[in-house]
Amino acid sequence: MLKLDSSHTLKWVSLLGLFLAGCSYQPDDMPKIAPVSGVVTLDGQPLPEAEILFQPASGRASTGMTDENGEYTLLFNRNTYGAKVDDHDVSIITYKQFDQELSKLTAKVTEGDNVINLELKSKPKTKTR
Repeated sequence: MLKLDSSHTLKWVSLLGLFLAGCSYQPDDMPKIAPVSGVVTLDGQPLPEAEILFQPASGRASTGMTDENGEYTLLFNRNTYGAKVDDHDVSIITYKQFDQELSKLTAKVTEGDNVINLELKSKPKTKTR
């Protein structure tokens, strides 16, 4: 029968704790990240297949794509969903035409879940003679 004294047990428990802590390691310079999702609309209708970019004043941008319902979820990096807790300039890349002057977008990402819906307006039609 194997008998362990308390000093061996304590060493193994300590090593196991260090191993588990290492598995959840994040770099010290990782900013605070919060989940961000929402719906993008163009003239009140869902905007599918649009790329969303949230760019903070400094640091990595977060990106996402809208689905057929205009819904998106941001990805900070390949393992982390969300965006840096900060103010962001928001860019939307799409094949549809919208008025970027009427649709200057900014967003504030705060701690906790963020639902940020983005509303775009079409470019005004030009009159022809």
